[in-house]
Amino acid sequence: MKSGDGVYRLIYEYYEARIRCGFYVCGDRLPSIQKICGIFRMAPATVRAGLRILEKNGYIKMDARKAALVVYEAESADFRRNAAAYFVPRREGIRDLIQVQRLLIEPLLQAGMRRLSRAEWEVLLQGLSDPGPGAVSMPVQLYILALKALNNGLIINCYWEVIRYIRYPYLTNWEERQRPALDLPGTSRDEIIDLLQRELERITAVAAGQLYAFMEQAAAEYHMENVRPVHFQCNIYSRRPQLRYTLASRLIREMIDQTYPAGSYLPSLPQLAGTYGVGVNTVRRTLELLSRLGLVRSHHGKGTLVCVQPGEIDLGSPELRDSFRLYRESLQFLALTIRPVTQCALESAAPEAAVELKQRLSCVKEEERCLCLERVLDFIGVQCPSMFVRECYGMVRQLTAWGYPLELQRRKTGADSGGSAGGGPGPDNGPDSGSGPDPGSGPGPALAPAKLLAQRLEEGSAEGFAEECERFLRQEEARYIR
Repeated sequence: MKSGDGVYRLIYEYYEARIRCGFYVCGDRLPSIQKICGIFRMAPATVRAGLRILEKNGYIKMDARKAALVVYEAESADFRRNAAAYFVPRREGIRDLIQVQRLLIEPLLQAGMRRLSRAEWEVLLQGLSDPGPGAVSMPVQLYILALKALNNGLIINCYWEVIRYIRYPYLTNWEERQRPALDLPGTSRDEIIDLLQRELERITAVAAGQLYAFMEQAAAEYHMENVRPVHFQCNIYSRRPQLRYTLASRLIREMIDQTYPAGSYLPSLPQLAGTYGVGVNTVRRTLELLSRLGLVRSHHGKGTLVCVQPGEIDLGSPELRDSFRLYRESLQFLALTIRPVTQCALESAAPEAAVELKQRLSCVKEEERCLCLERVLDFIGVQCPSMFVRECYGMVRQLTAWGYPLELQRRKTGADSGGSAGGGPGPDNGPDSGSGPDPGSGPGPALAPAKLLAQRLEEGSAEGFAEECERFLRQEEARYIR
């Protein structure tokens, strides 16, 4: 994590929440910079950047030889009012997230804990069994080690965004100065993971109950019943210029969906600027980016042509390499969470929505794997009842568009010809990999991914469709690595 990516704000928001809600009061000292670095696994420069904002905003006073001193003065009533001002506008979003924790957070934590090295596992157990003064809450503790084991910046990014929004893990045990130790038996890793999962659910239920009661009381007490809600938004910590890359992702997805088919010309720069609500210079830089991806070619006096035969991808650009890294990370994120998310969306959808999805998948050609994924993500974005899932998956959907130029390169070179749902296993065959017998393999030709997914919908099994989605995403992850 780098301070330039804005991650230092996590330090700022963590301690700001605790100071404004009375966990630290005027005259207290925060943990030392060295201690905070150890807690959050961040570099000293990142921690100092967050603390400097706290000092600038009048919360602390920094000292080169001592831990930062809290100088924010407030009465007990102020702490309560501060908490109300933050939480009440977010009450519906917090209810939603807590109810759907099993769809996103639990699969990621379980996968991360299973991938910890022996040394990392011992560090996690030590931290949970013997937390020191100022230890963070268990949900944040699990993030620090378990999710880092996945080596996926996007997953860590997404989890931090969730924690930043709900903030109650920052305030768990806010009346205690030391988090209670967790009694962990000397049993197998899987048994301890199950125990930790149950403990996390217990902590969440207790904190949620207290928070719900507080929000209802505070809404009436401060006349906030009709306050404008603050919805969850998921942002990507990256050095990429977001507007240009967001527009590029949208244009790529519209190429995938044949809004701009190969051989056609894109609208003029002013027309694109008006359609997408951006400046002409942003459109021009976006088209330059698409050209470096081999997707378009400019012809003087004619316009910008969507290539029938893609050009070579310019991999010398750090920005493009960063985009492909995010694409790889988005595949892993989806592979770990797609099964519960898809099953939830399908079980919540009206029968005619599932029929429409089956028809749309049936029309996808064998080589159009990106279009197959686009169809599934579009369905989730409409039918999943969770706002949190829709927001996180919407962010990931922007990133999966970057698989399209890679798919075109494979078609051009003949790589993965005849690729099907019966492809090789995913890159991880560990306990959380979900690998198993492939129903697309066996006697006779294997079905293409979209056709196999449509077949599962025809069978009427939400669980079977969800399992096939997971298998497909693991294969895409493996294809990218190859």
